[in-house]
Amino acid sequence: MSFRLHLIILFAVASLSVSAHSVMEGDDYYEVEHSWKYKGKDCSITLNISKNLYNYYRNDREHLAYVYQFNNGEMPPNYYSFMLSEFDRPVMQSIAKEFSRYAHSEKDRIELALTFVQSLRYAFDTDSKGKDEYVRYPVETLVDGCGDCEDKVALLVAILYEMDADILLLVLPEHMAVGVHCDEVEASRYLLFRDKKYYYMETTMSRWEIGDIPGDYYHAEMEAVPVDDTPTMLVKGVRFESQTTLAYEKARCELQIDLDNLGPGKVTDLRLHVRVVELGNRNRLLAEEYYQLEDLQEGVSRTDKLSLKSLIKKNCILQMELYGNEIEPQYNELKLEYSRTRR
Repeated sequence: MSFRLHLIILFAVASLSVSAHSVMEGDDYYEVEHSWKYKGKDCSITLNISKNLYNYYRNDREHLAYVYQFNNGEMPPNYYSFMLSEFDRPVMQSIAKEFSRYAHSEKDRIELALTFVQSLRYAFDTDSKGKDEYVRYPVETLVDGCGDCEDKVALLVAILYEMDADILLLVLPEHMAVGVHCDEVEASRYLLFRDKKYYYMETTMSRWEIGDIPGDYYHAEMEAVPVDDTPTMLVKGVRFESQTTLAYEKARCELQIDLDNLGPGKVTDLRLHVRVVELGNRNRLLAEEYYQLEDLQEGVSRTDKLSLKSLIKKNCILQMELYGNEIEPQYNELKLEYSRTRR
């Protein structure tokens, strides 16, 4: 993916009174131009975004943002990390770098990013996508030039994360916003989280400054969710096949595991610890193997096939523990079938 960005801030108030967004389509890129105001000054940004990258998010509904197959009615772990997808991070890093060049204090940089995101058109998913629920990745929002609160929050988080800003997600009933900790900000209302003050940032409209809370949400309960770029790895299936075996004779076995990296980022140093245990008074260990698996890229599903030799006796279980850099260890257990005759 290649990317070009150009930011212009004019230090004289010109005739621009509202934001303007336009997209020109080339063979391989969308050329996006956007203009808005910051502290009475006219700002404009021009960027080229790869069509392949945009279509990757638009067409593949299996990314973390679109997974609504919850366990026991709960979201998958680290659900909101889709906002930091590794494939659009270079775009966000370039925007953050340009914003930092033109804003000299931390507060100014945060405000510049906030006013940029606020100036993008607010649109309900039903109007802009024809769907009751459509979660945009940050690059999609940049090209589309619009989004609802969740989409605009995702874009603001992605930019501020690359500025090393201290931010939180603020989850409200039927709404979402961003919280920021900044020593240069003074506001009467804040959320205290881990002994630090976080100030509310509303992305939906331009009139809201850092610390301003719209009346509809002023007394609403807010859940603070730390921004995390740890990948979410799921074990979606486990299958075990074995030759039948006579007592005390090892059989050749094949273990298949279905892995899915929902992102963000690549999962590296994947290791699998497998044990076959005969349940009983002493839980006899019949086999044990350690496997080094290949890295798994964000947004990729894969089936790994592994072989081992083991006794298969009555009341046997297979225990698996999956480890990797920056992911939570996962434990799976599978009851094994038993037969005393060969196939």
